[in-house]
Amino acid sequence: MRSVHLRRTLSAAALVALGLGALAAPAVAADPLVPETREQARILGDGSASADVTAEDESNGSIAPGGVPFVPMDFSRAPLASGEEESTENVEKVASVPLQEGQATMSNLAFKGDYVYQGSYNGFVAYDISDPESPQVVSNTICPGYQGDLSIAGDLLFFSVDQPRNGSECGAAVVPSSNAAAWEGIRIFDISNPASPQYVGNVKTRCGSHTHTLVPKPGDDGSVYLYNAAYDVSATAYYCKPPHQQLEIIEVDLDDPAGAHIAKEVSLWDAENPAFTAADRVDGGANTSVTNGCHDLTAYPAKDLLAAACLGDGVMVDISDPLNPAVTERVRDENYAFWHTAQFSDNASKVVFQDELGGGSSATCVPGTPQYRGANAIYTREGDELTLRSYFKIPRRQSVRENCVGHEGNLVQLPDRDVMIQGWYQGGASLIDFTEATKPKEIGYFDRGQLGESGPISLSGYWAVYSHNGYLYGSEIGRGFDVLKLKGDEFADAVRHRQDVRNPATQEPITWDWKTAPVVPSFGDLPAATVTPESARAGTDRDFTVSVPAGTFDDGEYVDVWSTGADAKVVASGRADADGSISLTVSVKASEAPGTKRFVVRGDAALDEALYAASLELTAVGTTTTLSVSPASQVFGSTPATLTATVTGEGAEGTVTFTRGGTVIAKGVKVSGGKASVRLPRDLPVGSHALRATFVPASAGTEASTSSVVTFRVAKATAKVKAASVTKVKALKGGKLTVKVTATGTTPTGKITVTVGGKKAGAMLKNGKATVKLPRLKAGTYRANVAYGGSASVAPESIKVTIKVTR
Repeated sequence: MRSVHLRRTLSAAALVALGLGALAAPAVAADPLVPETREQARILGDGSASADVTAEDESNGSIAPGGVPFVPMDFSRAPLASGEEESTENVEKVASVPLQEGQATMSNLAFKGDYVYQGSYNGFVAYDISDPESPQVVSNTICPGYQGDLSIAGDLLFFSVDQPRNGSECGAAVVPSSNAAAWEGIRIFDISNPASPQYVGNVKTRCGSHTHTLVPKPGDDGSVYLYNAAYDVSATAYYCKPPHQQLEIIEVDLDDPAGAHIAKEVSLWDAENPAFTAADRVDGGANTSVTNGCHDLTAYPAKDLLAAACLGDGVMVDISDPLNPAVTERVRDENYAFWHTAQFSDNASKVVFQDELGGGSSATCVPGTPQYRGANAIYTREGDELTLRSYFKIPRRQSVRENCVGHEGNLVQLPDRDVMIQGWYQGGASLIDFTEATKPKEIGYFDRGQLGESGPISLSGYWAVYSHNGYLYGSEIGRGFDVLKLKGDEFADAVRHRQDVRNPATQEPITWDWKTAPVVPSFGDLPAATVTPESARAGTDRDFTVSVPAGTFDDGEYVDVWSTGADAKVVASGRADADGSISLTVSVKASEAPGTKRFVVRGDAALDEALYAASLELTAVGTTTTLSVSPASQVFGSTPATLTATVTGEGAEGTVTFTRGGTVIAKGVKVSGGKASVRLPRDLPVGSHALRATFVPASAGTEASTSSVVTFRVAKATAKVKAASVTKVKALKGGKLTVKVTATGTTPTGKITVTVGGKKAGAMLKNGKATVKLPRLKAGTYRANVAYGGSASVAPESIKVTIKVTR
């Protein structure tokens, strides 16, 4: 065992300043019989009758000595009266089953399928919870043996007995622990028939079994380990003298329960890392219990982790090799009286330890007991190191006649949040959000007033409350069995979550299998669901009914309809009817394109092992588009031709896009009366053009269509050339000739060439005009040719003019 650092969270000086000195612990009784006396319970820690602490004493920013934040008490809240019940809006009590005949001090719970088993000091009760709001007792097994901690594997139920008896059988009498023949340990029952559990085996342990924790045996689904925790030592005990400080690892072959045996004994302490002793108590701190063993062992096998709450020590253990657990960290806290139990966050980044101040029989949720005493301690984990971040204790003030301290609970199955439900004895059931480790808060509760009107505290309240398959189940020590319902959208995932077997001290990862899209190997091979109607025209919002027949799903099973493809998502959800059938409405938007739409129907119970195919056809009305041009051609720059698209087909509403080759001429031209028209541009380039019209429907229920190509020609514009005759040109000196060229709808560009007397001269048009410098000519009269060479859009043209050259 490697050395681990023991960190203390509070300074002794700070605690002395509060006046909270250690209280002397009474002597341990030689033979702890059931039920415990109040005096015996006090060895578990100082009770609420410690130093008087006023509201002012613990209002210093809600920071405990040592700098750790805590949740303050609401001093304005009055305790509930006897007979009163109170809950937040998100929790509702929906069922209660009274204490069954012969049972006493109801304790822990374990779940399998449609059944929950409730342990007690006198045996256990099995309830059918197939209808959680109407639980039914199916068997009441009387088999006394304090304290009735339970777990289940296969068809076997394991039951902790922490009371010396003169034999292992159910009718064995109580005997002193000094009796060499005394038996205590774990009884094993076959619960394959919940209505008639059968006692099939037992394992004797040296110090009894206060609690036990089920750990799977790696590589062997047919066997399990039970980590046994016990600490009830006595100097006069024949077989369990102090210090015990041992964990027994019991191996059980599920097919041979009679052969269950202790495979190994291990200790979490050694000379280098000794267990907590009375000498380790801090002046002013809690009357921390001596570590004589462990109370609770919370295993998280998927993470290879175990959190051991061991009276004076909190211990973290690596259980990757279950027969050779290895301590990785140990913590202590002067504020803690009795390290009682633990709970991991789902990702194991946090650990919540719980202090059972007063042993569960004292009123510690009252003014006078600080809110950081008898509280949950919330630690964060980084590697093997634990860091204390805050304390949580219910802020609801209880009466001095209500035993109140945190006890058993588990995580509420929520994604991205750390919320636990916890029993606080007569403090009720508390929903605690510890997502932010430094700021835990109560987000819901169910509470009753004190049991009884007067007299000493009546030991009662919730031993344990667990979130399981959508409900909260409470083991009420003195009243029986309660079912609470989670309400509100924030708990929708918890309400839907399902787990077949749930053991109180064995934590399993919370999975969300129903949120993962189905894997469909072959759609065509799946059994078909019924879709009504089978087809419909696309383009409008439509509802389709997807149905599967009776016998397909379980009563109340959650069922989803998933779309298929890369972007698969849930499109409809519901719960199966009592006969196992279901009909769900799938809404299809108008924007959905025509074609076959495929869906998969899946229930939570079998998931991808039982998929059903659903398909529907979205149809569309066909259309035809034709294109005409009038006139059939045009001259560049002249009045443009008109394109007309004619669209035929039922409900042909939409627009038309006109194109010339790959160039859009116009788009979004609305169809009216089956036609859409647009004029061609005046400046459409000269040449041949391939024109086309494409209909774009306004609805997915109408098909698009494209016309055939229409060839359209654009001819060049006709030019008009004007030039005045020149009569005053001097011989051999030259002159100028001004030329103007016009064309309809455009201003011609290009070159003017003048040919006169065998010579040529030219100039470029600018704004339709050009001034040509004439060549030098001899005197005489000349007939000159004035030629416009044309352009890409205007045809060539020429004229004759007379030029007179004088001496």
